[in-house]
Amino acid sequence: MGMDGAISFRRARYVCSQTGRSVFPLDEALDLPSGDITVSLARRALRLATFIGFAELQQELREQHDVRVTDSTLDALMRKAGGVAYQEQQARVDKLEAASPGLSRERLVRVTRSAPRRMYISCDGITYRTRLRQPDPQHKNRQCLVYQEMKVGCVFWQEEDGAWRKQAVAGRGGPERFGLSLWELAVQCGLLDCPEVIFISDGGLWCQSVAETYFKEARRILDWYHLCEHVWMAARTLYPKDEKLAGNWAGSSMHHLHEGGGVGLLHHLERCRTMRPAQDAPAIEAILNYLRPRLAITNYVAYRRRGYVIGSGMMESTCKQVVAQRLKGPGMQWSEQGALAMTSLVAHRLNGTWNQFWGQRPLQLAA
Repeated sequence: MGMDGAISFRRARYVCSQTGRSVFPLDEALDLPSGDITVSLARRALRLATFIGFAELQQELREQHDVRVTDSTLDALMRKAGGVAYQEQQARVDKLEAASPGLSRERLVRVTRSAPRRMYISCDGITYRTRLRQPDPQHKNRQCLVYQEMKVGCVFWQEEDGAWRKQAVAGRGGPERFGLSLWELAVQCGLLDCPEVIFISDGGLWCQSVAETYFKEARRILDWYHLCEHVWMAARTLYPKDEKLAGNWAGSSMHHLHEGGGVGLLHHLERCRTMRPAQDAPAIEAILNYLRPRLAITNYVAYRRRGYVIGSGMMESTCKQVVAQRLKGPGMQWSEQGALAMTSLVAHRLNGTWNQFWGQRPLQLAA
């Protein structure tokens, strides 16, 4: 399509009489990818696909470019280009795993920007529906959807002008392999020369494993809001039928947390345990068991004094952008390959590397 309407191009097509395979010599001479869509249209369509579902995308393509593209074609394009993006990431991780930790591994990563004054690193998991099925434990002879967790990592910092910047990575590997991808991203953003590095996350064991394996020198912070969620869980267990009393108890507990950090909350909970009836002990003991092993990373009074971010809002928004916006739409179900391909494309768009990625001719590489 041109500014003045449609322009037609004719080129020779040869079909093998035995296999039925079609060959376009001109396409091969021009190094065009196989398929029914040009690279230019594929690039535009897939960028839109990182924002909206295929049904809405088809309508936008008709309105903006006056072209009609089927679901199957869009899905194949996404798998090709996104598959190349994911395989490139995995190939880099393979090289990093093979190298010894330290200088040998660090030399394999290309730093893409100068180190910020303070860098935050975070990770979290978010579930999405897959195409897999499993027996429903509540209904005999029924199948239910299987949900998978996508791990998402985020590196963010504040520029001198006050603007916040971030980079994201996603994957389905274990903590060791995904943590290495997050470490690579942080090194690209200047980790090795950054004077102050902070790792903030919820209390999940795999997040803790990533922090301890790859970011030992970083200051650890337990996400404030995640701890507050545990306070509210205890409050609703203590007052299951009275939301007002539950709110009063949670508010008092979070006041001690705000004023005295985790230690202040610990002392408050220990006093509550001795003063309340015996049947309330399990609810209070549950939050105490969660808090005690994480006490060293809950000094929120000191964190606020130093101007640290103590909540994982940036991480939550990254999970929504990378996974929820595209993988959790109404009725959406994903294969493993499709989910990894789409999140890899979304990450390229968020990280500002979209043009660089397409400069590597991913559709030709996928062929």
